[in-house]
Amino acid sequence: MKRNLKEIKKIIIFPAVALLLLAGCVSATKMLDRAEDAWAAGQYVEAINQALSSYEKAVDKNKEPAEIDAAKNFLEEKFPKANEYLLDAAEKQLDGTDSEKAMAWETFQTLVNMNLRVRNSIASPFISTEDYSDQLRRAKEVAAQIKYVKALELMGQAKRSSYIEAAGILKEIDSFVPDYRDIHSLLEACYEAGTLVVAFSDRDIYFSVHSGEISDTSGFGDDAHAVIRTFIEANDYPDFLDFVTAGSIKSAEDAGAVLFIEVQGEVWVSADTSDTYLNDGSISWERSYGGTPTLLITRLADTRNEVAPASIGLDQSIAIEFFPVKYDTNSLTEDMYNQQFNSITWMSSQLSEARGVLNDKDGSADMIIWAEMQYGGVVEFLESALVTGAEGPQNLPIGPEVYGETQEFINQTLSRFLNFSDMDLRSRIVDEMTDEFFSDSGVKELLSELEG
Repeated sequence: MKRNLKEIKKIIIFPAVALLLLAGCVSATKMLDRAEDAWAAGQYVEAINQALSSYEKAVDKNKEPAEIDAAKNFLEEKFPKANEYLLDAAEKQLDGTDSEKAMAWETFQTLVNMNLRVRNSIASPFISTEDYSDQLRRAKEVAAQIKYVKALELMGQAKRSSYIEAAGILKEIDSFVPDYRDIHSLLEACYEAGTLVVAFSDRDIYFSVHSGEISDTSGFGDDAHAVIRTFIEANDYPDFLDFVTAGSIKSAEDAGAVLFIEVQGEVWVSADTSDTYLNDGSISWERSYGGTPTLLITRLADTRNEVAPASIGLDQSIAIEFFPVKYDTNSLTEDMYNQQFNSITWMSSQLSEARGVLNDKDGSADMIIWAEMQYGGVVEFLESALVTGAEGPQNLPIGPEVYGETQEFINQTLSRFLNFSDMDLRSRIVDEMTDEFFSDSGVKELLSELEG
């Protein structure tokens, strides 16, 4: 039975979902209904797979004979026709244009897969399968020859885009006819002719720590290069790029580079504590970083330059006032006790503001606490206060439900504040820096259009 070429694509549809159906979720009857629908739509392979799954499930679940027979009858009637229709489609492709001939092997592969599945199933005793392996092999040879000639034609154009396209075709050939002729040497030639070289400067960003507990300050330039490289690869062809390190524009030219990329400048980091606890009952934690690193890109073919500065920075501080020490008192007014130091709402508000500072680029917060600083820099909240009110002075408790979270925050979170261990400092600086670089339209153009 003949089919026109417009029907071929519909006929050979072989959805992966048909092979991944969860048997526990779909009944045998439902599967057979799907098989009928697929057959009516000309999706013959899916129809056979649905019917086969229906038969297998009906047998496995000991369904009524009528349900088993329905799936069996469908397969006995439709499977030979499916072979006929697919074979007809494949042969028509082989008689068609070069483009259609190159697709014929895929249709034969579908035939082979469909017959193999049936042959390995419990339906094999009552269904005769066919072996189309010889036809598949011949169709692959036809496709390989057509694609091979096309790849050679593209390589003859001697353009980067044609080498890239030719390499794709050669790899496709190798996927269905491994080691066909000399495709590996041709692939090597495509990569050699089509690859562009991008050179990164071997100079690093100057990194200085003014104060604080920061280590591992080298290699920030390399991290920035890695982000830039990822951007280039995302906008070009990674298999046709080579990245090298060069000490100068001259050495980049000698390496055959199209671009020379430098990240210059200085980044500084500062973190310190202002401890005036004994003098005025206050401690302030402060940390910051900043700098104006610059990205310089030179396109070597025409010495076009793009310069993109990045202004980066962070400035955070949290100041704590220890009320008893600052005011040299162990007593509170009744209003202060009720509305502040023994108020969960008031204390939580202070804590929320302090936590917010750590999540902001810039920010500061002030906290007032009923606590003392112990040896070793540990803050300990006082569990009671002498409260002066209408009934005279009373020693009233301040429960841990009021100060517990704040005490934990100061002793644990703030203890890591000065060494930036609550954030990935390196990634944060590099991301902020490169985001600004990429906001420059000239930079994006040079990095995404390497050939100019």
